[in-house]
Amino acid sequence: MIKELYKKLIFFFTFFVILSINAQEGDSYILKGKVTDEFNAPLSGALVTAGKEGKTYSDQKGEFQISISKATSVKVAKDDFESQEITISEMNNTISVSLIHTKLFLQETDKINLPFGKLEKGRIVGSVSNINIEEHLSKDQRIGVGSAITGKVGGVFNNANVLGFGSAVYIVDGIPRSIDFVNLTEIEDITVLKDPVSRVLYGSAADKGVILITTKRGKVEKKNLTVRADYGIQTAVAKPKYLNAADYMEVYNQANLNDGKAIKYSDTKIADTRNGVNPMFNPDVDYYSSTFLRNNVNYLDVNMEASGGTSKVQYMLTAGLSNNQGWLKLGSENERTDRFNIRANTNYSLSSKLKMNLDAVSVFKIYNSPDVFDLTNGVVTSDFWTKAQTNLPNSYPLLIPISSISDPASYLGADLIDGQYLLGGTNEFTRNIYGDLTRRGNKTITDRYFQINSGLDWDLSFLTKGLTFKTNLTFDFFNTSVENQNKSYAVYQPVMVGNDVSVVKIGADVPSNEKSVNAAEAYFTRRLGFYSTLNYKRDFGIHSLDVTALSYLSQFIVPNVFQSEKSLNYGIRANYMLANKYVLDFSGAVIGSSKMAPGNRFGFSPTAGLGWIISNEDFFHKNGATDFLELRGTVGLLKNDNWNDYFLYDTSFSRGNYFNYSNTSGNSAIRNQELNYNNVGANIDWQKRLEFNIGFEGLFFNKSLYADASFFHSKSYDLITALNNSTPDLLGYTITANNNAFVDNGFEYTIRYKKAITKDVKIDVGYNTIFSNSKVSKMDEPIYGPNAQTRVRTGNASGAMFGLTANGLYGVSDFNTDGTLVTGLPKVSYGNVQPGDVKYIDINNDGIIDDNDQSIIGNNRPDMQYSLDLNVSYKNFDFYVLGVGQVGQDQYRNSAYFWTYGDLKYSETALQAYGPNNQDVNATMPRLSSTKNNNNYRNSTYWLYKNNFFTIPTLQLSYNIKGKEKGMFNSVKLFVKGNNLIVLNKNKDIENLRFGVGSSPITKGVSIGVLTSF
Repeated sequence: MIKELYKKLIFFFTFFVILSINAQEGDSYILKGKVTDEFNAPLSGALVTAGKEGKTYSDQKGEFQISISKATSVKVAKDDFESQEITISEMNNTISVSLIHTKLFLQETDKINLPFGKLEKGRIVGSVSNINIEEHLSKDQRIGVGSAITGKVGGVFNNANVLGFGSAVYIVDGIPRSIDFVNLTEIEDITVLKDPVSRVLYGSAADKGVILITTKRGKVEKKNLTVRADYGIQTAVAKPKYLNAADYMEVYNQANLNDGKAIKYSDTKIADTRNGVNPMFNPDVDYYSSTFLRNNVNYLDVNMEASGGTSKVQYMLTAGLSNNQGWLKLGSENERTDRFNIRANTNYSLSSKLKMNLDAVSVFKIYNSPDVFDLTNGVVTSDFWTKAQTNLPNSYPLLIPISSISDPASYLGADLIDGQYLLGGTNEFTRNIYGDLTRRGNKTITDRYFQINSGLDWDLSFLTKGLTFKTNLTFDFFNTSVENQNKSYAVYQPVMVGNDVSVVKIGADVPSNEKSVNAAEAYFTRRLGFYSTLNYKRDFGIHSLDVTALSYLSQFIVPNVFQSEKSLNYGIRANYMLANKYVLDFSGAVIGSSKMAPGNRFGFSPTAGLGWIISNEDFFHKNGATDFLELRGTVGLLKNDNWNDYFLYDTSFSRGNYFNYSNTSGNSAIRNQELNYNNVGANIDWQKRLEFNIGFEGLFFNKSLYADASFFHSKSYDLITALNNSTPDLLGYTITANNNAFVDNGFEYTIRYKKAITKDVKIDVGYNTIFSNSKVSKMDEPIYGPNAQTRVRTGNASGAMFGLTANGLYGVSDFNTDGTLVTGLPKVSYGNVQPGDVKYIDINNDGIIDDNDQSIIGNNRPDMQYSLDLNVSYKNFDFYVLGVGQVGQDQYRNSAYFWTYGDLKYSETALQAYGPNNQDVNATMPRLSSTKNNNNYRNSTYWLYKNNFFTIPTLQLSYNIKGKEKGMFNSVKLFVKGNNLIVLNKNKDIENLRFGVGSSPITKGVSIGVLTSF
């Protein structure tokens, strides 16, 4: 069914493209003209274009001629001049064009997408970064949204953490949306809003930053048809390394010996296992081996785009198909993910004053896999990766060859693997991972996403010049359905009967070709969005005014949730500019919330900003090194209701157990029933963020050097907090109040240099960085005594990691002959210790190691992220490389891969443990233990590592072929790119590992591709 739908959609897409292209053909004529400046001096080198039908340049006399077919206008453009678009007709085939010198960043082409409108770059007073996606893709063919942000924008950690505040909200075409359903081939540009003025109109959603995504739209008489294909091969950067069965048994025995327990495995069994003797009874399974996993995986992306239109109708159509091969090697149906997407953005001119847009988006994502999953209440709790990380190598034999079984009757009627193997198992292990992959059936997870946007754009200039009204209604629907093939299988446990081998069947083989839908795994979301704006834009001599009034509503619905997530905002943005030099911006939002008590359900978030374009001042030296320079600053108080509970302001109760009096019981008992507090109404108020941002933006050295820098300060306070530490126990409930507060300070900047070194050589190099630190200004925490002041969080870094300070491991010399610690060493409150246990420093000098010796030992937030990107062009070749690094982040080695004990699966790190053959007190692993060692397995500097790194996430070599006029194509780009090929990190062997559900390896690889424009 899905394949048939694909065929129909692709057929429709192809038919529509051909129809649209053919519809724009026609007869041609020659248009002649002359281009001059405002002083009537001829301008040479002016670019004259007529849609996509042709282009030419004016000569030394300013004259040009161009062939016109269907175009109704021509556009004339030249650097440092305002471009003009002139309406033409065959009746008048000669024109004169006068271009006026521009003011940098103040032209129509300099407009930047902002929430619910656009402003010229020079009028923006806040810290705003804009990414032109066409320029991005010209050198970097990665199409994930994050690839356009990570390392490309100053002030952003990774791809969404703006200024270190946390995860910013993604806004796609005006509405909060997931970026899982859009890629860069569909996007016109991305705007990152990093200050209060620029983002306030999104109300509560804007608290931690906004990343604004605007998708492409068709342009009048600019036909475009592009096809892109990208094929790549990926390999694992790293995989966990677990002990083989023989080493595991030796390590397990040593753990028992260290705790004074008897060993479990004999030397003979260990030797037989190591030598592969009788593997039915001495199994040794490596779940990360080539038996289960591919050595590499491949992917294919194909994308198509067609756009264009007339003055009446403009369209933009994109379609994409991708296939990603999975890592699992076994199974009747290979693990893979297929994705198909189609987007149609259309604009219609209903009249000279009224326009309409209608957009439709559809995305299908289908994941197929052998059914190796376990669920709890519809949630996946275990998959192949968790089993590979927890199944012991010697738990059961994977496959039992029937040639080794003396009694064929014991497996009569068995469903054999390859006609010669039984699935191994035991009474404890009734599932076999090989059986899950080959005999349990398949699982198909289908995600469906649909989006509809419809809007009107009404020119109200008949009321007053410069007045427009826009409105938009959106609907998004997403659902997940899961089909399971209900099959099961039997496993066989080998047993010795005398000197003969037999097997005992456990379970039953139940074949089935039927599939059923599991309602518990199904999921859906719906989002309804609406916004309307009234915009007034007018110039009065040297005064320029741009005012936008907004009403905005968004409702997000998920299943089994009593309250849907609602946003209601009314806002205004008023931007005033004087003499193209001075800018004043006031923006504010009235935010509505049903989480607040009646009477307090609306809050006002005011912001204001100033800008000064110094380079436009009369006193500014025009022939100096500075082409453009603007100083800017913003301040604002942003309010939000970003907490989960809806009725914190209300008191609610529930009934509990009964209390019987006078020894009575039964129906005649004299009793009272408990009345328990669910919540005690709190006088809560809005959460707040007071923020200011000051900086500058400039162009220098004949516009070859661009620089942008900002200093920011933000205090997030009155955060809703359950006062667990401050509430007296006698109350019997926990007080909720506006309490916690955090302060963020930092500096971020971007520098970019573009230069044509020679006619054939051009360079484009950029550097971005952000420095950020965050402190706890106020926090509900215990009242620590004089000997525990090092545990206080208030006043310290918000990412501070508290733990014990280790001093290596205890050695033999640290103990008396009776096993007690020598005099002078502090006592340990975490149980008895012995040589090889972690040794801690008594921070408070009270003679005992306990939690009061905790102090700040690290920071889980990086202080700095920096990036450098370089593009070098030589004739038709482009070489692009991006490097990204970070400094100042600490992490713990505290997963089960490192904290191994007892019956857990042991990684190769266990071989580095302190023991009889390794009594180094600086060993990287403490002694092994048969139980969770309360002294060793706690956060301390012993387990801490630095996560400073520098990586090359992508590099690309491209060859560009320019088509001939009226040829079969306009351009072709051939490219080869690599990802994650270079990582500089002294702890990369730790950082590159992934654990838990869905923990497939981090990958590196290469790909080849082609991008063709017709």
